[in-house]
Amino acid sequence: MSVPAPAHVAFLVNSLCVGGAEKQVVSLLNGRRHPGLETSLLSLKRDDALLPQLDTARLARGITHLDVTRGLEWGAVRRLAQHLDAQAVDVLLCTNMYALAYGVLARWVSRRRRRLRLVEVYHTTLPGSAKDALQMRLAGPLVAQADLLVYVCEGQAAHWRARGLRARREAVIHNGIDVERYTDRCTPPQKAALRQHLGLGAQDYLVGLCAVMRPEKAHGDLLQALARLAREGLRVHALLIGDGPERAAVERQVDELGLRDQVRITGVVVDVRPLVAACDAMVIASRTVETFSIAALEAMALGRPMVMRDIGGAREQVRHGDNGLLFPPGNIAALADQLRRLAEPRLRRRMGERSRERVAQDFDVGRMVRRYEEELLGLLAPPEPARALFLAG
Repeated sequence: MSVPAPAHVAFLVNSLCVGGAEKQVVSLLNGRRHPGLETSLLSLKRDDALLPQLDTARLARGITHLDVTRGLEWGAVRRLAQHLDAQAVDVLLCTNMYALAYGVLARWVSRRRRRLRLVEVYHTTLPGSAKDALQMRLAGPLVAQADLLVYVCEGQAAHWRARGLRARREAVIHNGIDVERYTDRCTPPQKAALRQHLGLGAQDYLVGLCAVMRPEKAHGDLLQALARLAREGLRVHALLIGDGPERAAVERQVDELGLRDQVRITGVVVDVRPLVAACDAMVIASRTVETFSIAALEAMALGRPMVMRDIGGAREQVRHGDNGLLFPPGNIAALADQLRRLAEPRLRRRMGERSRERVAQDFDVGRMVRRYEEELLGLLAPPEPARALFLAG
């Protein structure tokens, strides 16, 4: 399939904060291979936490900040439109609805509106806040303006198609990660030393949760499950990797539940791989927002079995009983039951091995990048001329 080369694909994100959707954009930019596609990055707000992970040499057109402070700012829409015109952008790839709102308005203002293609990559299934819910109510009219809508898992696609969300063209492309980067290279002595630093021994059962401390990540559900197991006589330790606005509330709940000796909180960590590798299992307890968790894929690639709440695309990542365990939303008892099952070391090792195999087979970053490039090239390709019909006389 041929397109005029090089085509300019600009990625538009809210910011480069630490988050799954933002990590996916970094992976796409770092993994670009097709010589007919040049890329650039635009961010609405200035938060460059993920910038050190971005291979800026691959950005032929660089990085541009639009300096949005809040909401929809008409000045930022005009700046975006001017950028699209000046840089001759062929495709504007928007991550989530906030970016798409800017993209739709900027294309309307741009001189390139007839040539510019809009792509929406949607990472959300259930809203995590009233603000998210409002944006999702506006999703229909915005997505209808997109030339391509990308869902990140089949479960999400089914959810939104049933609710009438439609674009001119749609695709399902699972998130992917750099499996080689997320290979467990920590030796047993290194893990033992890290556990000792945490005040734990090799035989202590340690589960991890790697997420920004926000309400939708439901750290409290894991803490309640640990307290339930402690009352039954099973001592499970937890490593909470990350920080965030809910940290003080999480620490209060740790004290209220009498878990101070069982729970460690790391704060912000640049490289989480050694910490995840030191855990026996990883938990995703999120009540909302999660659709196809990057954090889960990273932990799976590191050979950790997952205990995941059954929302979004969790069952496309975890085959229950094979490479991890699922539990129903809001069911603390079920979460405790699954953690109890994984107290068996041999079961953890078997599920961890299957987790690694699953990611390597189906969710490697190279596979994801190829699928995006195929869709973009298809979007840019000129339509095939209609075949003339000749009737024999």
